[in-house]
Amino acid sequence: MLPVHTRIAPTPSGYLHKGNAFNFLLASQLARQSAGTLRLRIDDLDTLRMQPEHMADIFESLHWLGIEWQLGPRTMHEQTTAYARHLRLPRYHEVINRLMHTEKVFACTCSRKEIREMHTHGRYPGTCRHKNIPLDYPGSSIRIQVPEHIAIRFTDELKGETAINLWETTGDFVIRRRDLLPAYHIASLTDDIDYGINTIVRGEDLAGSTAAQLYLATLLGEHSFLNARFYHHHLLLDENGHKLSKSGGSTSLKWMREHGVTPQEITGLLNFYTPALKFYRK
Repeated sequence: MLPVHTRIAPTPSGYLHKGNAFNFLLASQLARQSAGTLRLRIDDLDTLRMQPEHMADIFESLHWLGIEWQLGPRTMHEQTTAYARHLRLPRYHEVINRLMHTEKVFACTCSRKEIREMHTHGRYPGTCRHKNIPLDYPGSSIRIQVPEHIAIRFTDELKGETAINLWETTGDFVIRRRDLLPAYHIASLTDDIDYGINTIVRGEDLAGSTAAQLYLATLLGEHSFLNARFYHHHLLLDENGHKLSKSGGSTSLKWMREHGVTPQEITGLLNFYTPALKFYRK
């Protein structure tokens, strides 16, 4: 079995919580037990949502948890000067341009508010698909056409064979935003391809993102991503049964550090979720 090359990809838009910690610990364990590598990749493309204190919290939390990574920034200075995603914008746009040659892209002038008003489920209904709006129309986004009834199939290392109806999950999703920045799926997929990531650890709520990126990888002919291994783990929930969110509340790692919680209490979470590690050892 080949060594695991995986990544953790926090976003500096809030303080990390114990759900993030669990994801990072699982990825780290998979890399370590296979003599592989763990990369830190900070998703800092959306500068309007990024705060310096949240960036600092990423490094403080990883050191507190005892997570060691072999690739990626070691400090905030390295992140901003050598690893910022804006430095990779030409590469992301190169991938977008490749998709434009597939004849499956179209410009869209719909705002998020308009989409919500048209469909309460929030999925884009294909409004602009056949309007032939120029791709360089000011203020437009670029979307990729998703065929109806298409099933994206992959093996989830935790859940087994998985099939996701991408049209029902995302509809025609954005690959370039209205502000001309690449969308999440483009940046994430491109980085995973370029950095040789062969194992991707995500929460089960992001299985739809995996399906969208597999669809893009198919259109691009990127077989390394198509052959990657995927682990979609259960989510940690708060006391009300809700998904954890980045905040300064009692589930944040910052709050825990400041209130005497030991990192061992967090790392112990991994002991309650051993199926991933057992599956890997088979």
